[in-house]
Amino acid sequence: MLLLILLIVFVGVAAGLAWFLLAHDKGEKEPIAALWLAVAFGFLGAFVATLIESRLINPDNLLPGMPHSTVLFTAMAVGAIEEICKFLPLAVVIYHRRYFNEHTDGIIYFALAGLGFGLPENIIYTLQFGGGTGATRLLLTPLFHAATTGIIGYYLAKQKLSGKAVIGVGMPLTSIIILHGLYDFGLASGSSLYAAIALLITLGTTGTLFLLFLRATEHDQEMGLSVVGNNSFCRSCGWANPTHHLYCTQCGKNA
Repeated sequence: MLLLILLIVFVGVAAGLAWFLLAHDKGEKEPIAALWLAVAFGFLGAFVATLIESRLINPDNLLPGMPHSTVLFTAMAVGAIEEICKFLPLAVVIYHRRYFNEHTDGIIYFALAGLGFGLPENIIYTLQFGGGTGATRLLLTPLFHAATTGIIGYYLAKQKLSGKAVIGVGMPLTSIIILHGLYDFGLASGSSLYAAIALLITLGTTGTLFLLFLRATEHDQEMGLSVVGNNSFCRSCGWANPTHHLYCTQCGKNA
């Protein structure tokens, strides 16, 4: 029964984040197929990351009692593999798409990819290691993967909309990899102090995701990409409203 409850809660938390981001997106409505594609890329990223880690990472290096230097190096390698596998494939595909055209899009699509990566991972760990592990992951990691990838996605969208070189996303990506590595190190180190730091990292990244979503919404309003401000899109159906009509020409409702 505990396992079932945990699995339902994991799904509910993931669905809740997806609902929150989409419900508070005030710009052009995102294509449903593109949203599911982002989730699928996250799921694929999890598979590829697991495949790479099984060949390059010795899991014994993350066991309690190993030297901290070994644990840290291994944790950083895991962080790099997982963040790149979550971010890069979707970034290559979505960057030049027409619908990837708002600051909020960077968070929405890449947070969904993070959910596609993290939700199966949480479910598998819970089924494999039991309710205690599931409860711990529910406390520490329900939105961790969504938050880290969504943060990078925000900076990718920002680079595109500002017309700057996409290479500028390298610094946020590197920062997230380091945080991810420190997070894994804290959990594997066997130290209560480092574990507390890991908890702070997951809380900090999750909080940052929501703060950046608020900032992204404000940027979109300033640029006329949101229904708030210049009313470039209909509040009801998301149809483009470049001439700022009072009523939407698509659905007929107040724009």
